[in-house]
Amino acid sequence: MSLNKKFRMSLIAAYIVLIGYCVLTLFPFLWSMSVSLTPMTYENDQGVRVGVDIMKWPPGINLFKFEFFNAPGTFENYVEVFKLVPFARWILNTVIYAVVVTLGNIFLDALGGYAFARLKFPLKNFWFTCFLATLMLPMHVKMIPMYNMMVDYGLVNTYWGLFVPKLTQVFGLFMMRQFFMGLPISVEEAAKLDGASIFTTFFKIILPMTKPAIAALSIYVFMGTWNDFLWPLLMTSKKEMFTLTMGLNFFNGTYYTYWQFMMAASIMITLPMIAIFISFQKQFIDSGITAGVKG
Repeated sequence: MSLNKKFRMSLIAAYIVLIGYCVLTLFPFLWSMSVSLTPMTYENDQGVRVGVDIMKWPPGINLFKFEFFNAPGTFENYVEVFKLVPFARWILNTVIYAVVVTLGNIFLDALGGYAFARLKFPLKNFWFTCFLATLMLPMHVKMIPMYNMMVDYGLVNTYWGLFVPKLTQVFGLFMMRQFFMGLPISVEEAAKLDGASIFTTFFKIILPMTKPAIAALSIYVFMGTWNDFLWPLLMTSKKEMFTLTMGLNFFNGTYYTYWQFMMAASIMITLPMIAIFISFQKQFIDSGITAGVKG
């Protein structure tokens, strides 16, 4: 067998594996989408209103007739979600939470990363090592002292309690430091010769040069905060303070789960993140390269 033929066969096998993996990955999303378009009950051909079994197999999906699980498709579930629960308020809470945390990480991680990359101060490497060591601690270990602090300050069920502990992250600090260390120091030396202060150099010269790193950090933090469940679970007990991930529990009853409503809400939560990922996938790739810059 020639080398070219072996290469083609290996390429075909790789494509088959990748396509199979994509199908497995997309199946849960497609099932969720189908369930979200399925009514709770519908009238059959005999005029009798019957329930829909969304767990049966095969699912009986016919896109040409817009039928899911042998029932006519509908968008009413998406409308009912806003009627049954304060979904609009949960969207607002999640947007505030994600935007404030993202802006805080951009500002604080950039300042901290620049300090560790360029400034000289006592025990700089020691403190940076200590920060990196916290990455080895599971988040669940840090949750208890963080929660106790929020209780002591009376910040439970407030926006402050949600986003203050999340305003900076060690990963963002590390990523920005790596990016700053990859920038030519001659630019800063030229600014210093012209009489620019450290803050002037940072905000007017260095920060505009870090747009790729800031974009990548923003996407990571925003998506992670948007999908965060554990911290809002600890910080919110009032329904009006729930985020979207917390609100999904409302459709999970003691004896019955309203899958159609839950999947409709899940799709509305997921679609913005999919759009952001597709629009900024280049920044995701660049961020992986950025984290490996010399340090």
